[in-house]
Amino acid sequence: MELASEQEPRDARILLELARLWFEDYQEKRAREGFARALEAGLPPEVQMLIQQYHLAMEIRADWHGSAALGWGYNDNINQANGHYSCLSEFAGICFFERRMPEAIDSEMVNYELSLQRRFNLSGNHNLQLRPLSYGNYYSTTDPSTTSRIKDYSNNLAILQAGYQYLDARDNISLAPYVEHYYRNRASDYLAHGLQLEWSHSLNRQWQLGTSLDAKRYEYSSQGLLTGADYDQYQWNLFASFSPSTRTSLYGGVSLTRKKYEVDQASSRDWAVRGGVYHLFAGSAGLFVNALGIYRESRNDAYDFFLGERRYDKQQVYILSAGVNAWQVAGLVPELRVRHSINHSNLDWAFGFEQTEVSLMLRKSF
Repeated sequence: MELASEQEPRDARILLELARLWFEDYQEKRAREGFARALEAGLPPEVQMLIQQYHLAMEIRADWHGSAALGWGYNDNINQANGHYSCLSEFAGICFFERRMPEAIDSEMVNYELSLQRRFNLSGNHNLQLRPLSYGNYYSTTDPSTTSRIKDYSNNLAILQAGYQYLDARDNISLAPYVEHYYRNRASDYLAHGLQLEWSHSLNRQWQLGTSLDAKRYEYSSQGLLTGADYDQYQWNLFASFSPSTRTSLYGGVSLTRKKYEVDQASSRDWAVRGGVYHLFAGSAGLFVNALGIYRESRNDAYDFFLGERRYDKQQVYILSAGVNAWQVAGLVPELRVRHSINHSNLDWAFGFEQTEVSLMLRKSF
């Protein structure tokens, strides 16, 4: 088509088709220039209106996109505790040394989510991409224990990613550094910085696949060092999705994660597999359901003499959310979410727990 345009530089139909192809290939700057040349070559009024629609679509593409949500709910184990008790030394029915773990603390909660994305077309398929992300929970209940290092389990995570993106009709490639801040126990917990390389590819209208590499450095504050330690994390992800219809999507993936601390007892390797389904039911109500399951295994590098074992965990996470688009108020869609986590460990007395969280959220997508 570009060769045809060179041979017939004033042909309005060729210029229009070329601009349309650039639009579909996410080359907004070239598409704008192409539509402008097509208009100069002369087009009927109905085609000029079509070009206005393309310009509007490009303005929408260039704007901020994402979602914001605010919710209220309940969590039955905000401290991920199990209340385990065992007697370590007993004589004549009397326990001389015992081990008692904290009891689970339940609490009402307010939670929020904010996810934004915007890209600035530099030239051709090359873009600058910005992706801010933040989410957190506020718990009305604090830990009454006098020995706990964490009194307030309310938390907030904020991430800002900015970097290069290549985007065309089939491929999306990004390379972006980012910073991550975690707030917990009414203080800054850690500040992390990392670099992410991600690629996704559309095989056709139904199949998409992708992979990503991520390297991150966690650096804890003086307050955060009371419960954590600095470490490096490296992660590889592979993901895919299949849409048998416009209303249904199946998705899943696997990930490998390496956490490296200064001591081998804390360092670990883990793998995880996840799978889910999204379905929008037919009808004017706009009822949708999204179900996700995650299974993860983690093994520490070395034997921990203090704990008496080399830690090995198996974790399951199940998330179910449902909403009704027709019930939206001021553009806010109600969404009910249930999350259940189960963690089994060979050191179950220390790390085993179950946790259930239920929240009703109001979400705005744009």
